[in-house]
Amino acid sequence: MNIKHNIRLIYIYAFMVHTLFMLPIIVLYFKDYIGLTFQQFLIGEAVFAAVIIAMEVPSGWMSDVWSRKHTLAIGCFFAGLGYACLLFARNFEQAILSQAFIGIGVAFNSGTVTTLIYDTLATNNKTHLYQKLEGKRHAIGLYAVALASVLGGILYQIDGRLPLIIDVITIFIAMICALLMTEPERVKRKAEKSPIHDMIVTVKYALHGHKEIAAIILVSTVLFCSTKMFMWTQQPYMQYVGIPEEYFGYIIACGFLFSGFMGHVSHRFTKKFSNRQVITFLALAGVILSATAIVFPIAPSIIFILAIAGIWGFGFPFVQNAINKHADPARRATILSTLGLLISVAFIPASIILGWFSENYSILWGLGYLAVQLLFISIIGLWWWKKSVNRSLNTAK
Repeated sequence: MNIKHNIRLIYIYAFMVHTLFMLPIIVLYFKDYIGLTFQQFLIGEAVFAAVIIAMEVPSGWMSDVWSRKHTLAIGCFFAGLGYACLLFARNFEQAILSQAFIGIGVAFNSGTVTTLIYDTLATNNKTHLYQKLEGKRHAIGLYAVALASVLGGILYQIDGRLPLIIDVITIFIAMICALLMTEPERVKRKAEKSPIHDMIVTVKYALHGHKEIAAIILVSTVLFCSTKMFMWTQQPYMQYVGIPEEYFGYIIACGFLFSGFMGHVSHRFTKKFSNRQVITFLALAGVILSATAIVFPIAPSIIFILAIAGIWGFGFPFVQNAINKHADPARRATILSTLGLLISVAFIPASIILGWFSENYSILWGLGYLAVQLLFISIIGLWWWKKSVNRSLNTAK
């Protein structure tokens, strides 16, 4: 098959899906147009995460047994529907419904798009290029977010609904790109007993049957859940340190540009280190950056919160590559979706706690909670990783 054709369309798809004009002003939109507090916004995000939990593994299973590109197209349809509904939302319940539709769209994209790259390369025995190309796709998505962050802030000043309208258009373009992709030749499988049974078997395999995959997924869950939540603290932190709202889009764009750059070059720096060493370094970096922002709550310290986005940019392509190397090709999308599933599971209670601290105390307390969560749970997870893998090696001997 034509690798360049698919990779080109995947890159355009990634750019369109991640050109989220609403992202830099979403907290403001929920407050100004729907009348929600930051805590209510985070409750809505918890519902959003719950929907992803419900759909994450089924969407990965659908991708494995049916079609990668059609799974992506379905995701685009629901995401576009969610943005359209959010455009007309006027209360908390309507906002939650909109976020639920968007959550379905995110779930259908998670795991499938990166697996499509791996399958495309596998048909031509070029899987050694995966981390480089996945890093580029990841970077393109973050560059798109950075561009949208600048333009979204400008559009919001003109009309608060303009960012949402354009988001619907870009998602439609992404759906067309998905439908134009060529489905790679690969091993497809049928459900052994029933779809639900098959999904449960795959998740058990990912979390128990293969020690290295299980360790990568479980420790990365803590890392990326915390990193995602740090990103949501950017706007409240800027408000706390007195940065004017008209600069939000530009500042957030800088964070995503840095994150994209880190994704672009991550494959150059991870070859000499083990999976556990890389993830340990990323977790430690997150704790240090957040602690610095707490100790020095001044406007320039926003750079430390923005730098945490680089952990996501650097780490996610690396983790996906590490999982792909060990995963059963016939279950690859479902296994990758398991990581997304656990991130969403962890996000729900963590976001509620973050919202409570921020609402009743300040965003600094919320940052402190995230730093403690990342530090202590990572220590436990990394200890378990080392112990379980060593036990497996001793058993093999």
